[in-house]
Amino acid sequence: MRVLRVLTRANAGGPTRQALDLWRCDPAVGQQTLVSVGSRGRGEAAMDLSGLPEIPPEHVDVTSRGVVCLRRLGRDPSPWRHAFAVRELRQLIRRFRPDVVHTHTSQAGWFGRVAALAERVPVLAHTFHGHVLRDYYPAPLSALLRRVEAGLARRTTCLFAVSPSCRAELEQLGVGENRIVVVPPALDLQRFDAASRPAARRALGLGDGVLALGFAGRLVPIKRPEVFAELLRRHPEARGLVFGSGPSGTRLPRLPNLELCGHRPDLGSVLPALDALVVCSKREGMPLVVLEAAAAGVPVVGFDVPGVRDAVALCGGVSVPEAQGVAGLSRALRELDARRAGLLSRHELVDHVAPLRVAELLASAYRSQLAPDSAEVPDRVPDVSPAGDPRRAARWS
Repeated sequence: MRVLRVLTRANAGGPTRQALDLWRCDPAVGQQTLVSVGSRGRGEAAMDLSGLPEIPPEHVDVTSRGVVCLRRLGRDPSPWRHAFAVRELRQLIRRFRPDVVHTHTSQAGWFGRVAALAERVPVLAHTFHGHVLRDYYPAPLSALLRRVEAGLARRTTCLFAVSPSCRAELEQLGVGENRIVVVPPALDLQRFDAASRPAARRALGLGDGVLALGFAGRLVPIKRPEVFAELLRRHPEARGLVFGSGPSGTRLPRLPNLELCGHRPDLGSVLPALDALVVCSKREGMPLVVLEAAAAGVPVVGFDVPGVRDAVALCGGVSVPEAQGVAGLSRALRELDARRAGLLSRHELVDHVAPLRVAELLASAYRSQLAPDSAEVPDRVPDVSPAGDPRRAARWS
């Protein structure tokens, strides 16, 4: 079974990391995957593609397995570039002849599905790692994008979302028509080890008794790093560490207890140093850094918004109503010790999002469409809302 995965940019974000982790599971699930990526965004850390076979587009054929970079596939508002991106993808599909085209991220989902439909690919899949149908664009453009997304969803064979709240929002917006299956993100958490806390604190120069608060993610408006900075104003005794890069970093205030650490490829080695991870996002699909923090034994505080609420319910921590703002986050920090018992065991969490497990779920879904009587895939996952049992939610029924 040949699978073509399509992503917009080769940045160090969650969708790219997941696609590459799934690629490494190919031999175990009996498929051959080509990962197509575009240019990385300005100011964003690039994904390290070393060690993966990179294939020039003109050399792709039915035996290819690796990564191919398409020059026109990227985040660019130009309609001409969009048209060229679709043309490049159609040429790639003709060379690779995939049984499945699986798109990730919004623009890749639009271009990749248009190209796959035009080339009559047997199975067309898309994963919503979040969405841009609210809070990103002016209302008229958001309404247009909702119509486009709903139309594409009706012609997509398999629809996936990384969290129940992401699925619920999409269905509320008229996308998916009750066909979206929740599949957890594919994430290798083996390197996030809570036992390395003393070494991590030494590496970051954190003395005994220093309250270390962390923010990790792209520094862009939807992540609201400025809220983290305001929280540090209220906690001058704390040291705030910001891991990530992006345009919003230049607009953060210069505070004596705020340190911009940039993108850290070795985040797994320093996360255990934190006393708490703070998630300030307006919305998420499923914030991977929350899962990483939980694997490292670090509790989380964040707003009760889509995606974040799912991760906090699954891993433990404290979520507060968004309307409470910074004051709510500040109060939540004082509740963390009482909530640490809610953390899933590291073993359960690692197994829940293991790339091989997720790869098997996706491969089963593909095969159920290629040969409907040969495989089964669950159509729902257990409740992982704050009212659900986070330990029971880690398992499929």
